[in-house]
Amino acid sequence: MPNQRKIEQVKELSELFSNSDTIIMADYKGTSVSELSGLRRALNDTSAKFKIAKNTLAKLAAEQSSKDALSEEITGPLGFVLTNEDPSQVTKVLFKYAEDNDIDFVIKKGLVNNDLLDEGTLQKLSKLPSKEILLAKLMGSMNSPVTNLVFVLQGTIQAFATVLQRHVENSNSAEAEAPAEAEAPAEAEAPAEAEA
Repeated sequence: MPNQRKIEQVKELSELFSNSDTIIMADYKGTSVSELSGLRRALNDTSAKFKIAKNTLAKLAAEQSSKDALSEEITGPLGFVLTNEDPSQVTKVLFKYAEDNDIDFVIKKGLVNNDLLDEGTLQKLSKLPSKEILLAKLMGSMNSPVTNLVFVLQGTIQAFATVLQRHVENSNSAEAEAPAEAEAPAEAEAPAEAEA
């Protein structure tokens, strides 16, 4: 029969699982308390939490929070990194902290927006730029064709305006030359008429 303390732990974990878009499981075996405290401090910058729970309680919490894919993967001593923030930044902090401090902290699996990811995929995710940078690049690439179109259209309009301007100038010069030519033959005809 479960005691009240375990019921509260399952309830708390279930709420954390339900309210987190990203849940990363890591094997912390061989990691000291001071190293885990340092990891928690590093994760605070990303608004992520690190929780350790018994597997049976974590499985119950995962099932109660409809994270069945997570429930099936819970084996061995695991810590859970939970966040609603950008998963690439959280994984970046995890891998960097483990590498910089040379600790035996092995990232096993992760649940990102209800998609179960393995360690290799999480490693690739950690190498991505932040969400804001990716959005800025996307907007820049979407804006580029529009900008190019504007330049092309401006060039076409400018070329058309230049052609019209030259046509007007040619028409004006042709009109100016036409009366001068008309007066010249009239003078040539006048002496011929005088001779007759």
